[in-house]
Amino acid sequence: MKPRTTILLIILTVVLGGFLYWDIRKGTTTEEAERKAKKLLELKSDEVTWVQWAFSNQTIVVEKSREHWEIKQPLAARADNNAVHSILDQLEFAQRERSFTEKELDSQTLADFGLTSPRLRLTLRDKKGERTLFFGAETPTKEAVYAQVQGEKTACLVAKYVFDRVNTTLDSLRNRVVMDFAERAATRIEIKIADRLLELARSAPTTNTEPRWAIVKPFQARADQQKVGDLLTNISSLRAQDFISEDAKDARLYRLDEPRQELTVWTGDKGQTLLIGNPATNDASKVYAKLKSADSIFTLSADHIKRFDLQVNDLRDTRVLTFHEPDVRRIEIACGADKVTLTQTGHFWNIAGAVPVAAEETVVQDLLRRLSEITSTQFVADVAADLNPFGLATPRLTVTLFGEGTNVVATLLVGTPDPQADRCFLKRGDEPFIYGVSTNATAWIPTTRLAYRARRVANLHAGDITKLTIEKPDGKVALQLGADKKWKMLEPAQGVLNVDRVQQLLDVFAFLRAGEILREDLDNLATYGLDKPRHRLIVEAGTKTVIFQLGKAKDEQATFASCSDPALVFTLDSPTITTLTNSVVSAPAATNIAPPQSALPAK
Repeated sequence: MKPRTTILLIILTVVLGGFLYWDIRKGTTTEEAERKAKKLLELKSDEVTWVQWAFSNQTIVVEKSREHWEIKQPLAARADNNAVHSILDQLEFAQRERSFTEKELDSQTLADFGLTSPRLRLTLRDKKGERTLFFGAETPTKEAVYAQVQGEKTACLVAKYVFDRVNTTLDSLRNRVVMDFAERAATRIEIKIADRLLELARSAPTTNTEPRWAIVKPFQARADQQKVGDLLTNISSLRAQDFISEDAKDARLYRLDEPRQELTVWTGDKGQTLLIGNPATNDASKVYAKLKSADSIFTLSADHIKRFDLQVNDLRDTRVLTFHEPDVRRIEIACGADKVTLTQTGHFWNIAGAVPVAAEETVVQDLLRRLSEITSTQFVADVAADLNPFGLATPRLTVTLFGEGTNVVATLLVGTPDPQADRCFLKRGDEPFIYGVSTNATAWIPTTRLAYRARRVANLHAGDITKLTIEKPDGKVALQLGADKKWKMLEPAQGVLNVDRVQQLLDVFAFLRAGEILREDLDNLATYGLDKPRHRLIVEAGTKTVIFQLGKAKDEQATFASCSDPALVFTLDSPTITTLTNSVVSAPAATNIAPPQSALPAK
């Protein structure tokens, strides 16, 4: 290709590229201009700091203070942030349905559009300055409204819904939240009705405890945290219905100078007090009210106000004991002269004694859980100088929960049952109050050492057992584990050993769990039919030998049994008995001993 031709092609490419760039840029500029021309106002709603609505009979002004809007005219009051934001958002995205040219306006005047005396002058102030919108008459079809931006020579049409949204009222702009506070920040609540005062205070949080509400007047008592939380929610959700007056002198007219009820919420050292008066004259479903610090008088729902007609017992914690289960490290259960002490070592509970034994973990956990769930049905007495009428001077049962060392977490005193009223009297060790609970609320508390003992009978592992002897009325079976880890039958001389059943028996025996432990010795075995057992297992594991015996049936579901190490008498359920007594040798099974006709001799 010739150099001259190459130069011409380069020049042509540059020229075409320039035209394309200019066309794109021009197109973008045109689109942007058209978009701006369609917008009613060029503004960002979050940058507006002042708004004025000028009607023929009233002027309303709101001003932004930090993140909140306040009404400045015709009165000083809090504005509804959402209401103001909604109007400004509508204006930010509002568009002109049609714009009139100056030529189109030659044949008409602004008066024809209702814009010389507009029904609304809306002025907004942001960092760019002030802008005012005039809203005039509706179109004949009622679907649009004539509008004009002050300073523009032309007018436009905006959708009727845009005007309806910005054409607000003072009542619509007012904040109807009666008491504005964060529930989590509340520190004190006072409810005063006539000469009765109910006061609650919230404890300061610490590194180990959450802040908790307590009743401090008319006396000190634990408060129900959920009920106090509901009370705060009910207070914070109060909304004014009708605004009646802005004149402080009218408080007397609506009996708010001597209110029927006063409700105060404190957040730190700042308090808000709501004065509640009589029902509205023409509507009993509403009551007159005002904030003590403001002049506005308004109405509230009478049903909502009824939620604050509270007695002290309405907010009291009905749980008798309140404690954190992980804090409990020792438990003492005293019933008459008997006492059971449970201690926690690591993550396990033991029964204290000369030789501590393992406690049944589920029983201890159930004890703590159910103690924390005991709920009073009646506050019998707030102060009881004499505990004898309640059987609490010498309680029939005392449960004491300890933390580390001698630190008492909680103490429960159980008094005399009142069968006629189906109730029992309880008292905490650290409170003067007497509680009434149903008679079965504490009847379940285990009071004996045996009730807490671990249900696992023989502490063995199936793999450690090397010899097994089974004695029953129809013969004897003796098995030995060989060096090859296979079971060999020593007795009887003939028969086929069922290895699977042997393993099942050993697995069940190694993890044998009693249904109910009756004794920790092997005395008075005749009571249980264990003096002449009907089945006996002799298990050897290393140097340890355990003798297990089955006695007579306790009932249809359980049978008495005993174990030599540890020495226990207990019950077993029927499925366990079946596995332990299944024959492990198939017939013929000769025997070289002569057992009694109905039972084995006691060993």
